[in-house]
Amino acid sequence: MAALLMTTAVAFAHGDAEHVRGTVTSITDTAITIQTTTKQERTIPINAKTMIMKGDAHLAIKDVKVGDRVVIDVDKKSKIATEVKLGVATAKPAAKPAARQKS
Repeated sequence: MAALLMTTAVAFAHGDAEHVRGTVTSITDTAITIQTTTKQERTIPINAKTMIMKGDAHLAIKDVKVGDRVVIDVDKKSKIATEVKLGVATAKPAAKPAARQKS
């Protein structure tokens, strides 16, 4: 049961794709290597048809950097990434003003 829970934390199956989450550790023109959320290293092939997305923006593979957090859709049959979704940073909450000292 524990192994099943660990597996679902890393990869989710949806239709003909597996969703793999992690942080990019290296990237080439033909593959992305990530450290998954369970600290496993995984290299996933990419090709000219692999879409690179950040929010609604289409990017190029050169825009993916080591350290980026990603969700990769991997075709179950070919094992090639069909889409790489880069994490979108959320806005930080505004800093609270410093408390005023009473005189």
